[in-house]
Amino acid sequence: MSQASESVNDVWSAIWVSIVSEIWKHRNSIIFNRGVIDVSEVFASMQVKVWSWFVAKSNSVYFPYSSWVLNPLACMRLFH
Repeated sequence: MSQASESVNDVWSAIWVSIVSEIWKHRNSIIFNRGVIDVSEVFASMQVKVWSWFVAKSNSVYFPYSSWVLNPLACMRLFH
């Protein structure tokens, strides 16, 4: 497997883990803390988590959070 495809797989894996973990965390909040369903909160938390993982993991690629929020696909292309 090439370095580029490993990077793309890492990006998609980070997104998948982020989605699942944020849904799980939100579910626990609803069950144990009498929280309410808030899809926008889950989505925003997922965006922050994925962006922070990318920034922490990559030494060669950086993009500001605002770029990630406005155009995540363009940011993901930087990992190719």
